[in-house]
Amino acid sequence: SWYIYNTNKSGAGFVGPDQLAEMFQFESNRVAIQNHSWVINNTLRTVGPSPQEHAAISNAITFGRGGKGVIIVRAAGNDRFDVRNVNDDAYSSDPRVITVAAIGSAGKVANYSNPGAPILVSAPSGGNDPTYQELISTDRSGPEAGFNNTVIFPGTDLSDYVFTGAFTGTSAAAPEISGLVALLLSVNPELTYRDVQQILVNSSKQWDTSDPDLVRNGAGYLVGHNTGFGMPDAAWAVRIAQHWSNRPPLTSITATSAESRAIATNGLTLLVTAPAGASLPSNLAAIPSIPSLGIHADKDTLSLPLVDVGLATNEITIDLHGKAALIQRGINPFSEKIQRAAQAGAAVAIIYNNTGQTTLLLMPGTDTAPIPAVFISQIHGEGLRDFIKANPGPTGLLHLDKTVYSFDVTETLQCEHVGVSFQIDHPVRADLRITLVSPSGTRSILQTMNIDQTPFPENGWTYFSTHHFYESSAGTWRVEISDEGREKPGLVKQVSLMINGVPIVDTDHDGLDDNWERANFGNLSQGAADDPDLDGYRNVREELLGTNPTVDETPFQLDMSRWNESIVRLSWLSSTVHRYDIMGTSELGKPMTLLTNLSGEFPETEFYLPNTAPASRFFQVIRK
Repeated sequence: SWYIYNTNKSGAGFVGPDQLAEMFQFESNRVAIQNHSWVINNTLRTVGPSPQEHAAISNAITFGRGGKGVIIVRAAGNDRFDVRNVNDDAYSSDPRVITVAAIGSAGKVANYSNPGAPILVSAPSGGNDPTYQELISTDRSGPEAGFNNTVIFPGTDLSDYVFTGAFTGTSAAAPEISGLVALLLSVNPELTYRDVQQILVNSSKQWDTSDPDLVRNGAGYLVGHNTGFGMPDAAWAVRIAQHWSNRPPLTSITATSAESRAIATNGLTLLVTAPAGASLPSNLAAIPSIPSLGIHADKDTLSLPLVDVGLATNEITIDLHGKAALIQRGINPFSEKIQRAAQAGAAVAIIYNNTGQTTLLLMPGTDTAPIPAVFISQIHGEGLRDFIKANPGPTGLLHLDKTVYSFDVTETLQCEHVGVSFQIDHPVRADLRITLVSPSGTRSILQTMNIDQTPFPENGWTYFSTHHFYESSAGTWRVEISDEGREKPGLVKQVSLMINGVPIVDTDHDGLDDNWERANFGNLSQGAADDPDLDGYRNVREELLGTNPTVDETPFQLDMSRWNESIVRLSWLSSTVHRYDIMGTSELGKPMTLLTNLSGEFPETEFYLPNTAPASRFFQVIRK
């Protein structure tokens, strides 16, 4: 059995760096997994380990568990409402830890769970939303010792449990992943922390595919800043762990630019063009704007016709496909206005203030908005509204002014974590937007506008991302910095790009080892994201697991389990390229009847049916 050390202690005062350092390396040859269900959330500033803690974490990772390393699991934090990001917290962004976000039972990110590029995976948790499953957990013994300090039933020990959603947040999601890690080590004790991280990546699935933040990276993995690579499937993860070979040693490469550059100060701007024959007022040509908390126009949008739709308090009946919606603030939430514009087909939403003349603000609750949206001032919005009415047909596009550093990397690594370290002189960290774009085109959002009004850390700051896992390192990486607050000048003094990964021979820079490609295909025509045998597993995963990428080797066997008193579940490993006939009979040897035909899902298809008479029934699944 494996020891899991849980550092969550409700009501405890925060301790000093020496005690924290002692915690990180406590019994590191007996404690295989550390679960850290805590964050330092009493500040909106950047936070991180002290030098003592850094040394202790390094000791645990390097020497713990007989040299295989302690597995550290961390909660992502519950401060989404305060516009916090995992990259604000160096405890959670550390590439040696597994950072876990929280999702509801429907798979959507929990409305409190911090976003961030360092998130690896997610797990279900409770909350005050109906879509969150209420959680029950054991607690510290005694009604006064633990989280649940209310005696629900006098004379019983039920206060040693947390009931009906009382245990919530990412603090509840992280221990679920810690428990899964224990399962992985039970079937393969030789796994290192990197092996565990990658098994979780390769066994995870996104359950909320409507999340507009999700993208496929260059290796074909669906990843996002809300849920990381998604929620792991425990059975799938254990199967992978049983056959997993330890990854080769980690290699790190660093590229640094010490060229000082001023930070672009024009931020995000709405550029307006008048229709033919009309004269546009000069103050409407380039309108300052503040982005929503969701999808951001990092690249110029198309120049779109501007359409005034008023307050958007009701369904918008105008066809807005290929257009930008101008909306007045007021009555209903920002998120609802943007959603209504998107449902009508709009590609961009522009919301203008209804007060304050020149006042700009962040739009709360817009972090999952389905289209890019910006906020402009009352004076600009009303002026634009009146111009549209008098001169139908003006167009607008969103343009982000940015300072760009490019790094040409020639080394061919199969990427794991990627980091960017900055020395920046800027009086308000909150004003900065910082992103990283890989040679494959995957964009990691390292920092967005927030509410931290303190200067950028004097000693610099390092951001990390999981989003480039298994991409090729070779090519041009871009670091983009923008000042979206516009008011105060800033200077980038130094930028360093740090890529962690495994060296491979990769002359075509596709993330696959050339020797593996030639051995399996005879040429280099395949890419990491390709799936030639249509089994649902992309080439890079087949390479990692040593399976045959040209033959579907997925075992086809049916599992039947009793889901509850009234339902039976049939399940089998499957892919989306097949359909499946579900057959059944109550008498062995008798002809089976077609119950239904299903489209396959990846990696597993499930079918539920009533657990009713007769007591004996037999089933067969036929792959088409």
